[in-house]
Amino acid sequence: MFGMHFYPSKYKLLLQDWPASTPQLRIGSEVVEYLDNFTYLGSLINLNGLVSDDISAWIQKVRLAFANLRHLWRRRDFRLSIKRRIYCAAVRSVLLHDCEAWPLRVEDICKLLAFDHRRLRNITRICRDHRVSNGEVGRRVLRNDGKSVDEVVNPHRLR
Repeated sequence: MFGMHFYPSKYKLLLQDWPASTPQLRIGSEVVEYLDNFTYLGSLINLNGLVSDDISAWIQKVRLAFANLRHLWRRRDFRLSIKRRIYCAAVRSVLLHDCEAWPLRVEDICKLLAFDHRRLRNITRICRDHRVSNGEVGRRVLRNDGKSVDEVVNPHRLR
């Protein structure tokens, strides 16, 4: 016998932009569970469509990747150009993974920029007390052709 079999325990329901009353979806006699958010292909999807939680989750993942390379950032015998390439390949690429699907707000871009600037300062060992601007730190690490996080994200966004 061929046909489709539905197992309600395997289905979840997420409603976006739905009126106040939440409908109950039934498969057979069982009610499908209603969720406020869930993870799909590594991205956190929530009912209001914002990506702040997803960006925070990605920042946590990237923070771990950056910390695992701590021994590299501390070494003085590696040139800054090598550290730049490793940072762009191993840290920034993870941070901006799936960014084309993010409906970014100004607060989200500020959060990404702040994280990026802290990591670049960590690589160059320049703290706030040195009174060097974030733009200058970015130019030192990424060179003049390097782009800030918002300049990298904007061309890739879906329109």
